[in-house]
Amino acid sequence: MSDKKHIGIWLLLWGVLDLLCAFFCEIHADEAYYRLYGQFLSWGYFDHPPMVGLMTYLSGSLVPAANWALKNLSVRLVTVLLHVATLYVIWQSIVSRQPSSINRFLLVAASMPMFCVYGFITTPDAPLLFFAALFYYAYRRYLENRTWQMSLLLGISMAGMLYSKYIAVLVILFVLAGNWRLLRDGKAWAAVGITAVLMLPHLWWQYSNDFPSFTYHLVSRATEYQAVYTLEFIPNQWAVFNPVVWAVMLWLGGRSVVHGDAFHRSLGMTIVGLQVFFLVMTFRGHVEPHWTVVSSIPAILLMTEEEKIWKKGMYSVLGVFVGLLLIARIVLMLNVLPVRTGLAHKQEQLELIHQEAQGLPVVFDGSFQTPSLYRFFYDDEAVLVRSAENRYTQFDLWHLEREMLGKPACVRRHGRVYITDQLSEEDLYE
Repeated sequence: MSDKKHIGIWLLLWGVLDLLCAFFCEIHADEAYYRLYGQFLSWGYFDHPPMVGLMTYLSGSLVPAANWALKNLSVRLVTVLLHVATLYVIWQSIVSRQPSSINRFLLVAASMPMFCVYGFITTPDAPLLFFAALFYYAYRRYLENRTWQMSLLLGISMAGMLYSKYIAVLVILFVLAGNWRLLRDGKAWAAVGITAVLMLPHLWWQYSNDFPSFTYHLVSRATEYQAVYTLEFIPNQWAVFNPVVWAVMLWLGGRSVVHGDAFHRSLGMTIVGLQVFFLVMTFRGHVEPHWTVVSSIPAILLMTEEEKIWKKGMYSVLGVFVGLLLIARIVLMLNVLPVRTGLAHKQEQLELIHQEAQGLPVVFDGSFQTPSLYRFFYDDEAVLVRSAENRYTQFDLWHLEREMLGKPACVRRHGRVYITDQLSEEDLYE
């Protein structure tokens, strides 16, 4: 069997597994929130750039949410397709392929928890992984033959990353740090110019709304230092990559920074740079574990190519992680986890409010996740009125509650639920 047919079969099987997980695993609260992005398409949102909203919009267009059996896919279908495409692009970016490369490639990819999760859970990291994979592919091809076509692809892929998640800025800077000669390359600057032009609509949206995303991520998220933020960083990274991949990718990344060619040096700079950057960031607040997940791509590339690490023990250890992740997928699909995990039984927690509302719009306080889930499960109107204890969200830019003033509504505020015939300012902002 040819390598092309072999990898094609495995990617098909991977896509089927992701599709099953997307169908059966209960919707995550953040996904319900991003589904609203897709219902209110815009060039930007408070928390993130607009790519994830476009994905949920396209998923909803391909799979109508009115079909309850397929409702999860109305949020996740594009994510599944994009993840398979991500794997294919990564495979095409591997410089030296040996007969055993396919097995190594699949083992590394399938053993990393968060990389697998973003194959069926829709978050901004899913498109970030795809466009980052495309970026590294274009960068490798560009170094081989500096054509205008690859310059264009570099520009498009950088814009795609930035439209997915702002962390893309770090990816671009670390690649540049691995190859400073790009600063003297006219076609590389042309790629930057293409990216800048493509980003203009989003930058205009930020300007028109007083730069809410930049203020939130750069200023509002900073908190008083707690030692636990730093102490939990490495264990959290183990949960993202698994301890073995994390250790090996750091070693290979550091070695590539010192001894690698331009392409592999940039891969190493991404791995080491992101780890160091976010470790330092723990001194200004909590760092979410998955913020480094984009390092999965250079990790797969470096580990697939490095034959010396592939002793019998490596195959066995990574095989164990793959097996554990398959079991975890089955557990998630069965929806048997306790309520406190936040991974199952969400609709049951909202059912009482739905019964009391009797089809009326519902005003929630507290987290943005609750009204988002309510709208997903029941297709009824629900809005959020932020309380002093909660951060700003996209609901604060939408101001959907204003359309409900003077109309009957159900209000859940300060732990109590009541019906009002005419929703007033006092109901919203007391």
